[in-house]
Amino acid sequence: MTNLFAQTYKQHQSMLFGLAYRMLGIAADAEDIVQDVFAQYLAMDTGAVLNEKAYLTKMTANRCINLLKSSRRQRETYTGPWLPEPMPDGGSGQASDSVERQENIGYAYLVLLQQLTPLERAIYILKDTFGFEYGDIAEILERTEQSCRKTFSRAKMKVGQDTGALQPNEEMEEAKERFVAAFLRASDTGNFKPLLAFLLDDVTMVSDGGGKVRAALNPILGIGRVQAFFEGLAAKGSFKGGFERMVMNGQLGLAYRQDGRITRVICAEWEPGGSRVRHIYLIVNPDKLTRFN
Repeated sequence: MTNLFAQTYKQHQSMLFGLAYRMLGIAADAEDIVQDVFAQYLAMDTGAVLNEKAYLTKMTANRCINLLKSSRRQRETYTGPWLPEPMPDGGSGQASDSVERQENIGYAYLVLLQQLTPLERAIYILKDTFGFEYGDIAEILERTEQSCRKTFSRAKMKVGQDTGALQPNEEMEEAKERFVAAFLRASDTGNFKPLLAFLLDDVTMVSDGGGKVRAALNPILGIGRVQAFFEGLAAKGSFKGGFERMVMNGQLGLAYRQDGRITRVICAEWEPGGSRVRHIYLIVNPDKLTRFN
């Protein structure tokens, strides 16, 4: 690897991984695409490349779109709900370390992006997260500027909220600390009633087992059913003494350790303002927990 290419890699790798991870929701796939992009770029005559960042972004975005299209059938036949892969802060690999510390890819944001088509996702991320201008996005994705504006507007309506509301603030961070502490007490005692103060009445819990381990095949709706679900697992001894606080995707969450391995991860999406939880995400698919182990 030449010094010039090493400098290019160091300058753009984190941003490209952040783009690919947001689009795909799977860190390993994102890393593979970024490595392929740099391998192809290294083999090219780059003398004619006027804007290196835009060119690498174009290569990465288009590869992600193609992969999402080709894996659509696989996602449609997935057992139960499909959730993105969470990432522990300080995990293995330069990409995950730098992106998680610097760019804070919130888990709830990743889930919201799954509502968008591959093209909508690319345009929305490039504009909303990375601040590309419409003219640059149009060139990167080989679309008209007007088309990109319309697609971004449509994507924003689908997401249905200001994603800035999902960014952490001091009040939300304090609420998360109290929520995690309350959950740890509840998982030890089996009494989840004190936890209910942190949940909206219409809270929804989604679990992803991917057919590999037992998980709810449909979302659990409402505070009473969520309480019953957790209390049922606790009664079976499934929670006893195993949960611990853990920072993932730049935000505080919960992980369950069994026989030295993380087998469950819980992430929460908070209502705007950060006072109560509106979605709970339970990831138990072992393929999506490899970075925790």
